[in-house]
Amino acid sequence: MLLKLKDKISIHILEENIYTYFAVVIRMPKTKLTVTVDKAILEAAKKAVHKKRVPLSRLVENFLKFLSSPTLYCFKCGAEFESEKAELCPKCGWLICPSCKACRCGLSEETAIAVFHMRRVYEDLLSGRVK
Repeated sequence: MLLKLKDKISIHILEENIYTYFAVVIRMPKTKLTVTVDKAILEAAKKAVHKKRVPLSRLVENFLKFLSSPTLYCFKCGAEFESEKAELCPKCGWLICPSCKACRCGLSEETAIAVFHMRRVYEDLLSGRVK
């Protein structure tokens, strides 16, 4: 059942056995964005999002959200945290997980190198260095 409260707010009521679940969906107003990209890249991206059943606009929106306010996951405990709210370790220079307090200092050299190179992929994507 779907109850529409106003233009931007709707409540989904899901009934399952004896339990009733409520999900509030708030739709924020959208703004049109026009971008210019390489035609071959756009066509390849359209094929990829079609296979994954993800709208291209959601992909762009998620990327812009991550770029403006990065949310990270701790490599040790998996906790999600905002990079802007995390402290930097004065010894190693890595972010300290707010949950378990892990940073690069607790990693072996081999693991730290692997994590560093995985992070480079994301940094290259965000800065446009990967073609």
